[in-house]
Amino acid sequence: MKLYEAIEIIVNDFGKEIISNDRVMNMFSDYNAFEESKTFKIILKNLINEGYMEQLLYVRDWSNSQDRIINNFISATSFNEANASYVIKSLAYALGYIKTAPIYQPSAGPSQPSSPSNSNSSQSKSQSPSPANKPSGHSVSLDKTSSQYDRLSEDSKRKYKEAAEKYLEGVVEFKSDFEKDLGVKISSYVQFDQFANIIPIFELDGKIKVDYDFSLMFYVLLYDQNDRMMVKKDIYVGQKRGSYEVVQTLFDPSEYHIVNNIKRILVYWEKA
Repeated sequence: MKLYEAIEIIVNDFGKEIISNDRVMNMFSDYNAFEESKTFKIILKNLINEGYMEQLLYVRDWSNSQDRIINNFISATSFNEANASYVIKSLAYALGYIKTAPIYQPSAGPSQPSSPSNSNSSQSKSQSPSPANKPSGHSVSLDKTSSQYDRLSEDSKRKYKEAAEKYLEGVVEFKSDFEKDLGVKISSYVQFDQFANIIPIFELDGKIKVDYDFSLMFYVLLYDQNDRMMVKKDIYVGQKRGSYEVVQTLFDPSEYHIVNNIKRILVYWEKA
């Protein structure tokens, strides 16, 4: 089911105020609202927790409020623009603010662009772009330090962020076969936030089947253009024992300096 269809049914059955209530998340799952992308679940949770749902309920003039609400949310959270915009417009459609149903158009890229519905879910190894690190379709050179990035105009920051996320998602490689080893499908996307932090995010769909005492450890490694490891991070996984989990780590600019330095992001797991 499309996201906007599920929201429309829920709003019609339970009233529009239900969308600002935490329990609506279970309803979304019941109506298979996340078939297009499980990232929508994270975005919707954030909209509720940060009070954006309350704003949406009391919008008087959507045409004048739409861009402000979407841009404020994206700036505050660093979610991919295509995903966040689609979720918010789906809510607007279900609330009757717009008459045309939105169309989900995820950004092109070898892996999920800031949301996990693309090819990384199959854990295929991505091909690394050339050392120039200019992803196809982008003219942005990813050579800014964090201080240089901070001095860019808002429009230039947005373009740089989108180019960085698309490139970084294209160089994520999975050393482990997560579906075979753990019984889960793993999807990944990468956020490049307003402070130039690189945030790899992983969604685990399915209950981990391997025996373990407390949790598993994911390792995320950055390699430079000479294929030397720059930094290694670990993430504890599986503590919730559920059938769906989202985990992430963070690399600050001091650990990679500029995006151009990164050749690949390697991910594997071990028992903790």
